[in-house]
Amino acid sequence: MLDWVESLRGLFASEIDCYRRLLELEGKKKAAIHSADGKSLELFVKESYHIMVEASELERVRMKAIEEVYEKEKLTRLEPNITLTNFLNQIDRDSNFKLKGFALELKAVVADLKEAILLNEKILKTKKEFLQNTIDSLQEQNKEKVYTSHKQPTRRGQGQKGAVILNATA
Repeated sequence: MLDWVESLRGLFASEIDCYRRLLELEGKKKAAIHSADGKSLELFVKESYHIMVEASELERVRMKAIEEVYEKEKLTRLEPNITLTNFLNQIDRDSNFKLKGFALELKAVVADLKEAILLNEKILKTKKEFLQNTIDSLQEQNKEKVYTSHKQPTRRGQGQKGAVILNATA
């Protein structure tokens, strides 16, 4: 077997591992968002950043290794930028067979990760909108006129406090 095939298989495996760890962290982020646990969410974001840096470096090394294979095996570039699909289509059948499974698994994990990130963004946005609507509602209540028995109308907050009810489970 060609040594570059084994090298690329190892790079794919490491990269897939990074993206799986990121996917797992996205699940933890989702739970932290639902439970409004800001400290845990912050820790997960920091941990994600470090893994993303690692995945980015692995991708850079993998693409450099693919460029070296192009030169070593004298493959022709169909496009100025090398794509994984073009690379797999140009290598020999045996090597393609050995690498294609890794490439497909990498694409699937990255797609799942993207979906999880988008879902967490939507949940976070919804929570933020709910909180902002609650704050706006409370501020509007403070502006309402309140009549008292002996005095002229006053605004909430000037002489009395309004009741505040929040649904903490939403």
